[in-house]
Amino acid sequence: MKSTMQRHQQVMPLEGATSPRPGQRSLGMWPWLFTLLLTMAPALAMAAPPPEPKPAAPAADASAAMQDVIRKLIGAVRYSRDANAIAAFAGEAQGAFLCGDAWAKANEAQRKEFIDLFHMMFAKIAFPRIRKDFEKLETILYDKATIRGDKATLPSTIVILHPMKKQEILATYDLLQQAGAWKVVDVTVKGDKSMLTNIRDEQVQKILASGGFDKLLDLMRKRVAKP
Repeated sequence: MKSTMQRHQQVMPLEGATSPRPGQRSLGMWPWLFTLLLTMAPALAMAAPPPEPKPAAPAADASAAMQDVIRKLIGAVRYSRDANAIAAFAGEAQGAFLCGDAWAKANEAQRKEFIDLFHMMFAKIAFPRIRKDFEKLETILYDKATIRGDKATLPSTIVILHPMKKQEILATYDLLQQAGAWKVVDVTVKGDKSMLTNIRDEQVQKILASGGFDKLLDLMRKRVAKP
């Protein structure tokens, strides 16, 4: 039987999306700009040495930082601190994944509105559904993170204590490092496609194909406005 998290990964039901059948921008660090300081006397002209390069954070430190982000995200959802939970998401990367080619064609205002609406829908629809499971959360166990540049995956086991049994949910998080902080892009529960893949394939892309970005935003506004 699928877990509650698996049953509710399709969190964005929109009128206009057909019923389902049975890139991401790398935010590399800005380059250091070195200023050459020359004296007025040519004989004494010399360049100031560049600062020593800052060593990369050890993998163990990066993994601990990612685990902390996931703990805070789950805790925020569990205790209804939805704004804090949303802050843990990499909205720009999520929008680019969901909308594909249409993302680059959309203007800045459209992209910002999409991110805001998507996160509002997520908080309104998805969080309440998974919050019941998190109320019975016992612990979260983490495996070794895989880091490739500014992207990483972090496998975890979420242990839920139901009244009659213990449930273990195997969830793998995709994260992106932005301005030195790790943000959550997507999550995949074992046995299913990722959360964003489901939303993209079954809803967003179908709406974009039939009516473009304007129709997508219009349907999202209407869904957010519903009680």
